[in-house]
Amino acid sequence: METILATKWLVASGCFAIFLSSLLGVVMLIPLQKPRQPTGTGVNFKQIGAAHIDWIMLGLMSTAAGGLIYLFDLTLPFYVIGFMIFGAWINPLSYVWRAFGINAFQFAGGPRQRLASFLSGFSSVAIILAWGVIFYSLFGSLGLRL
Repeated sequence: METILATKWLVASGCFAIFLSSLLGVVMLIPLQKPRQPTGTGVNFKQIGAAHIDWIMLGLMSTAAGGLIYLFDLTLPFYVIGFMIFGAWINPLSYVWRAFGINAFQFAGGPRQRLASFLSGFSSVAIILAWGVIFYSLFGSLGLRL
């Protein structure tokens, strides 16, 4: 993928993730307002908070990847950019599912839990593969051989 296009996709995706996570942060304030009454929603807001932080961190990660690609003028296959964006958006969903009682951190249980767990694991692998290809290309552009 062309360097500038890859950079645009990663930076735009990362900034959009940070923006949406900021909106999620505002929504998380609602159950904290007084008077304190039981909401009865059954939602674990600590897990929503973890997703909020994760989307910010992975948004920053996507933006940093875009910066490296731009600064070192890396030309990468389309799938690398796709893996990075996919992983950055899907990985925090593990916490969202957990907030609603589906443990995506354990491959067990019914079909929904197994799907959530699979997507969680695959998104982590996608991010690691994308970073691996980025660093392999980066070291190659610097004349270093691995």
